[in-house]
Amino acid sequence: MTEPAIAAPRPGKAARNEMRKALATTGNALSIAMLVTVFLQPVSSGRAVGLAGVSAVAAFIALRVAAHYVLRKMED
Repeated sequence: MTEPAIAAPRPGKAARNEMRKALATTGNALSIAMLVTVFLQPVSSGRAVGLAGVSAVAAFIALRVAAHYVLRKMED
């Protein structure tokens, strides 16, 4: 019989905080990229935005809220 695999140790507090910061930064970057490419660029070029603009603003707000939620989970 083989020995059971030993589970990897849980990452430390600093590592968990870094992972949370990386996730929040990714969400923030995606929200800004979405807002600029789908909403601001067409508006600045004079094209109509329509429903895509509304959904881009909604996605921007949702991703920003998600990033703030992740950052609130930071450990001291």
